[in-house]
Amino acid sequence: MKNKILILIITAITLFPSCESLVVEPTDFVATEFFYDSEENLNYGLNGVYDVLGSWNLWGGGNGLSGNADVADEMYFRSASVATGIWSYNYASSDNRILMIWMDLYKGIERANLILKYIDDVKDITEDRKNEIEGQVRVLRAWFQFALVRNFGDVPLKISATTSTYDVDIPRTPANEIYQFIYDDLVKAEGMLKPSTAYTTPGRICKEAAQGILAKVCLFWAGFPNYQTDKYADALYWSEKIINSGLHSLNPSYEQFFINLIQEKYDMQESIWEIEFYNPDITDYFEAGQIGVNVGISQNVLELGYGVGHYKVHQMHYNRYEEGDTRRDWAIAPYFYYYNANPLQKLDWGTNYYDRDVGKFRREYELTTSKSKNFSGINFPLLRYADVLLMAAEAENEVNGPTTKALDYINEVRARANASILESGMSQDEFRSILQDERSRELCFEATRRLDLIRWGIFVERMKELEVYVDETAPSNRVANASEAAKNVEFKHNYFPIPVSEVSINKMLDQTPGW
Repeated sequence: MKNKILILIITAITLFPSCESLVVEPTDFVATEFFYDSEENLNYGLNGVYDVLGSWNLWGGGNGLSGNADVADEMYFRSASVATGIWSYNYASSDNRILMIWMDLYKGIERANLILKYIDDVKDITEDRKNEIEGQVRVLRAWFQFALVRNFGDVPLKISATTSTYDVDIPRTPANEIYQFIYDDLVKAEGMLKPSTAYTTPGRICKEAAQGILAKVCLFWAGFPNYQTDKYADALYWSEKIINSGLHSLNPSYEQFFINLIQEKYDMQESIWEIEFYNPDITDYFEAGQIGVNVGISQNVLELGYGVGHYKVHQMHYNRYEEGDTRRDWAIAPYFYYYNANPLQKLDWGTNYYDRDVGKFRREYELTTSKSKNFSGINFPLLRYADVLLMAAEAENEVNGPTTKALDYINEVRARANASILESGMSQDEFRSILQDERSRELCFEATRRLDLIRWGIFVERMKELEVYVDETAPSNRVANASEAAKNVEFKHNYFPIPVSEVSINKMLDQTPGW
């Protein structure tokens, strides 16, 4: 996404219209069917679809799926008392953050649908380039739909562009049907896309990205609440397509992978797909992210990269790592900044486990000399090779048990982290439990854990275990905040509610059970 982002404003079509009609007639605009008339404009449109990924309501590191909504699990918690919010499972269907997530996901789908509607009408484009654009658009649309069905359950499946501002009554589609549509669309896209070797950055969707998302879709399809367990075999097939391609490998250093991400040094071996954000020193587009600002190390020295430090890490997560695992002290910052010293000092947290910040995205490593207080240029990983290896290990165990191949896949991830190597002889259930913890150790704070717990059907159970653990281990000044989400969580929180404003507008849309 190194092109300058053009934000498309299509005045004739609105996905979520107001109940009141506008009477002012536009005096000048380009009709949608005439805008998508060239390869250049298709590229602008494609960038507009990519643009939605970086929304602060989604994966931009602010209030959305990689921030407030991701934090409500047993890895981290909101450090300050804020009684109402997604992070504490104390919210209603009228919560504005839920509405913003919903709207931005459908915004991405609508932009994708517009391109797919008109792409065949473009004349001055080669078939190869048209397929490349269409493949990327289909993956993006599938990704937004995947986020909807994972977070909201049964939702309206929007597969064509909106043609009327009055065409808003669309019923919920069963999740199983949505997964089938996503899967079929991704398979079609995979055949259109180029391998990662065709690109210089992982910001553009390649063939292996489609394969990895296919594996992830199959794992979720196989789990709660659909339990289509035959999809584990498909998850194994698609993840092994990437492994056997030989195009990807782990960076030898866990720390260095994230330093590269922070410094915009593209690691095409491990990073298969990431969201790119604005860096004023080395880019010419503006996509402002907040990775490392909200979920990062708390400090107020701008030269080091200002961090709000909204969230602290649970001791339960810290203790998942064995001594010597190099991931622990990178993902969980072992130090804090002492401001009263001159010069500024870093001090060790010692045994203050509940005071530790998320350290994975450290702004002090940013290369830019023009750091912003509220925004960062740190890219966000949506799919990396370590995730692919763990998906393959999980799928292999579910299909064939804890085979040598399953052990090899998980041990490749553990060996990079200097963790002990797992030996054969365990049961399928034992391997499954180890794999679940390994995903937490490797992929923490990358917007995966809450959704993993939900698909495994153990979300509420684990949160209630956390409540007991916090009561037994947290210092008195941390018990209330650290246990708040666990105390409030109920079965209904496996899904977000449908925004109340959408239920009021769409007469065929009913509310999620429990909400």
